[in-house]
Amino acid sequence: MWRSMLKVAAATAAYGLVHSALASRSAKRAAARTFGERDRNGLYRVSYIAQSFVTFGLLAAYIRRQPSRELYRIEGPAALLMHAVQAGAVVYATSAAGQVGIRRILGLESLVAWLGDGPVPPEPEAQGPALDAEGRRHLIGPFAWSRHPLNFAPLPIFWLWPRMTTSLLAFNIAATVYLVVGSLHEEARLREVFGAEYDAYLNSGVSFYVPVPTRSGFEPTGAVASLHAAPR
Repeated sequence: MWRSMLKVAAATAAYGLVHSALASRSAKRAAARTFGERDRNGLYRVSYIAQSFVTFGLLAAYIRRQPSRELYRIEGPAALLMHAVQAGAVVYATSAAGQVGIRRILGLESLVAWLGDGPVPPEPEAQGPALDAEGRRHLIGPFAWSRHPLNFAPLPIFWLWPRMTTSLLAFNIAATVYLVVGSLHEEARLREVFGAEYDAYLNSGVSFYVPVPTRSGFEPTGAVASLHAAPR
């Protein structure tokens, strides 16, 4: 079982490394140099999402092939409660994705613009609230409670399955490490784009990872309430 668990953890780590490498600004710049800025803006995100689904499917198929042993099984009301928390995590993630813009996350907004004749807006640099019509980022709800709600939301889903196996445990450990480390990588990219104003957000008291509701309930004020993209 230990050998199988190490294989699962290694495969999950490899998936995470590829996922992060393709999300990096250097990879996006390389794509722009190769295909041109307009094609990169229009096609990169939707291609990135497509490869994420395909490679995750391959990872899941590989994990299912590994020998595994059941560690525990929870039934009855406790299992229902665990599923309820998982459902809450899905709602939380959906709310956070709505702040970023679901069409932008999936790359559909850029793809539709690319199919037309006009300019093609770039996809979000990372998982942060989308700019409004005035070029500001309003940090409310999930992004006022955690700087990385979309990276936190999968954890209750991963860990609260009533049936835990050795393969699932190995995947959960590797995925948790990846999501936390990936959040640090994401912050570096956001700091590069938003400069001092993102630094103000980092120092505002909003939790790095685990959601902590703000004292104001939903909407922070000052530098946290609106971030303008720094000049590039």
